[in-house]
Amino acid sequence: MTQTNRLAVMIDGEVVPDDAPVRVALDDGLVRGDGVFEGMRFYGRRPRTPDAHLERLAKSGAGAGIPIDTDLLRQEMAAFCEATVNADCAARLIVTRSGIRIWREEPLPVWGPEGIGLMPVAHRVTPLLIGVKTLSYSANMRAQRMAKDQGMNDALLYRADDRVILEGPTTSFAWLEGDTLVFPPLDAGVLDSITRRVATEAVPTVEREMTLEGLANADGAFLLSSYQEAVPVHTVLGIATFDVTTAGVREVVDAVGAASLTHVESVAVTAG
Repeated sequence: MTQTNRLAVMIDGEVVPDDAPVRVALDDGLVRGDGVFEGMRFYGRRPRTPDAHLERLAKSGAGAGIPIDTDLLRQEMAAFCEATVNADCAARLIVTRSGIRIWREEPLPVWGPEGIGLMPVAHRVTPLLIGVKTLSYSANMRAQRMAKDQGMNDALLYRADDRVILEGPTTSFAWLEGDTLVFPPLDAGVLDSITRRVATEAVPTVEREMTLEGLANADGAFLLSSYQEAVPVHTVLGIATFDVTTAGVREVVDAVGAASLTHVESVAVTAG
């Protein structure tokens, strides 16, 4: 497989030159989506929560039966921080079934002050992959396309059987009740989001199941991820609308952003 190299790419520890095509072997990781990944954010060429990302990747690897060498990946992360075109960027780390290691620089999402709109999409969690970030994201991407076809920015996945809120296709979801941020419980099958963990340090949080219809009584809602921190939601299509300018909503956005910066670390290349 080849593609034009626009942003930085590293494969098996080697940065692909700017004037060279990106070539990746067609193993089952890419042919069948049989691999695991992490998405992280670099601030001034320093990653946020690097150890947490590598630990979660190792957990995903264990769940998928793919060995993960976190020491090697930490070394590669340090080198990739210096190789990215943009000092502030997103970075995706992929490990495939055959052990191919791919680092890819990605642009950060940009949202306006008006926040984002979501379309609810029914979903069923795959029991074999709960808590595992695999490359098998076809259903997630389908949900996003469905939402954009309806003029929304993204989707909000809910459990098909009982309409209980889950998460976004590539993000965590939370809603505001007073000054408390509420997350769906992890045992509902949602991912153990690292930005969700950061949010628990920044604002009061609880976990509780709620159906889509309950959002009509919420004081705000958010998508959270490493790439975008916390982004306020102005609409859940057919369910609720929110004022993203309220003090409570702005406090969550600002607090999660500030807490994220406290977890930005330098990652040094060590002799080995």
